[in-house]
Amino acid sequence: MSDSHDPLDVLRVGYAPVAPDAAFAARLRARLELAVLNPMGAPMTSNDATTATPVTQQSAEPREGDLVYSSLWLPDVARGAAFYGAVLGWRIQPGHQPKNRVVANVTPPAGMSGEQDHGTLFLCHAVDDIEAALARVRAAGGTAGDANRSPYGLIADCTDNQGMRFALLNAPRADRRPKADSGPGELLYLTIETRDSALYREFYGSVFGWTFAPGRVDDGWRINGVSPMGGMHGGQERSTVVPMYGVPDVAAAVAAVRAAGGTATEPERMPYGTTSDCTDDQGVRFYLGQV
Repeated sequence: MSDSHDPLDVLRVGYAPVAPDAAFAARLRARLELAVLNPMGAPMTSNDATTATPVTQQSAEPREGDLVYSSLWLPDVARGAAFYGAVLGWRIQPGHQPKNRVVANVTPPAGMSGEQDHGTLFLCHAVDDIEAALARVRAAGGTAGDANRSPYGLIADCTDNQGMRFALLNAPRADRRPKADSGPGELLYLTIETRDSALYREFYGSVFGWTFAPGRVDDGWRINGVSPMGGMHGGQERSTVVPMYGVPDVAAAVAAVRAAGGTATEPERMPYGTTSDCTDDQGVRFYLGQV
């Protein structure tokens, strides 16, 4: 992705202190507790000494554009299930179609889809008014199908103004909250690669109201206030979403990647934790993170 091999270069913009949005800070704290810092699920107190109230995973509720579902697209889903089950401890179950799988122990909910010619992470975003969101997609230069009723709420398939596919979901807010029984392999960060960063910012700013800040690499951008955290990197050959998965022991996870037929760089200490750049046994890229 970049010569530095640091998936979060697009996020870091220096060390000037900022006052983060309070709702975003609460969601981020809850996700870190749930995913990495305290797998037993005990409450974590706030850093604000004037409130000092516990923040639990139930306080995290997606806003417009937040991720509510992801699907890992792979050439061979059976191989993928074996690989990610071994590396991340995912509990993988059959899906509604032979090429699909359900990951039973992660939050937000996730799946896997086979027979794909381009390995990426397909994203489904929360919206409060799906018809209004579909109109914004079309007005911004994307395409959108009709909203269909599913067991999870109203859902619609879309493409952005550079051809990357995604989905919108309008579901009751209670159904969007993270589950209490989340497990290993949670999403910590998303690196979104795109051809034209200006087109990306224009489209997603119009559709979800996202704002962006420059990163420390050329044409790298932080996406402000999204969950999970994310960055965008322009000038790429094609649109791809590269996930970072949280693990409790990155060295052990690196060994598991290699044993399962993938590749992994030696763990590298970063200001935010320890990471490794990886590919699975089908050449699909991802990162491991221990924070």
